[in-house]
Amino acid sequence: MQPENVRIHLPGGMSMPPFGVHQYLALMIVAVALWALGSVWMGLQATEQWVGTWQQQMVLHVYLPKEHKTRLEALKTDLQSIDGVASVDDVPRDASARWMQQWLGNTALDVQSMADKLPETLVVHLQQNERSHFTADDVRDIAERAQASINQDEIRLLDMRDLLDNVAILAWFVTVILGLAMALIVSNTLRMILLARADEVHLMRLMGAKEWFVRMPFILEGLVLGAGAGALAWVLLWPWVWGSSAWLAGSGVSLEAWILFVPLLLGGALLGCAGAMLATARLVSPDSVESA
Repeated sequence: MQPENVRIHLPGGMSMPPFGVHQYLALMIVAVALWALGSVWMGLQATEQWVGTWQQQMVLHVYLPKEHKTRLEALKTDLQSIDGVASVDDVPRDASARWMQQWLGNTALDVQSMADKLPETLVVHLQQNERSHFTADDVRDIAERAQASINQDEIRLLDMRDLLDNVAILAWFVTVILGLAMALIVSNTLRMILLARADEVHLMRLMGAKEWFVRMPFILEGLVLGAGAGALAWVLLWPWVWGSSAWLAGSGVSLEAWILFVPLLLGGALLGCAGAMLATARLVSPDSVESA
């Protein structure tokens, strides 16, 4: 039976004290920062799914007024000759009428006569992974020369890929900056604990304890603190996911919070270890703690 007021010691020779106010405060701060990063990457995931659904069938619609119908074949040939264009197809009047009927539902309107008044429509299929702005510009220029128009909303969607790439770069930059900040928070917290236990550390070093032997409890504490913050941040993501899932389902977007569990857990653990290594970086001699 273990005597009272005696703590079980770790391999480093010291017992890890229970978390105090400073540790809990650091855990909450790191958890909130990791939650913010997780929210950013979840938002990117949702946006990429929404844009990716459209990008699987990257098309541009070109509309030619009926009075210029004689230019249709020439326009189709010119569009087909553009680099980055996979194919150019006509949209039959019957297909337009069926789409209008489906969109309007059961209606007494003569959708066929309405479809006959629509301009001639060409669907320009872009090659997969085509990222050049020149392709869309060429389609627009050729359409304008034939007195046709192009769907500008599809051009904006096409530009979303470059915007997402820039946002992803910014997200990585913010991740690195916040990661450094979180490592410093853990480091400062453990540094205060180290100073509070300076006599114990100094005694161990005078008795010949190796550096890694003394640092081990602090590294383990940093790992536990960081991993706990990562797990808490992942739990805090779920209200965000549940609250937006019904709204996002209408756009064909499904958020997967599970894929962030391992990155948040391991990321938090690595940040905690980095902070602990930084906090104990001066444990290199018996006089290091005393001189601090």
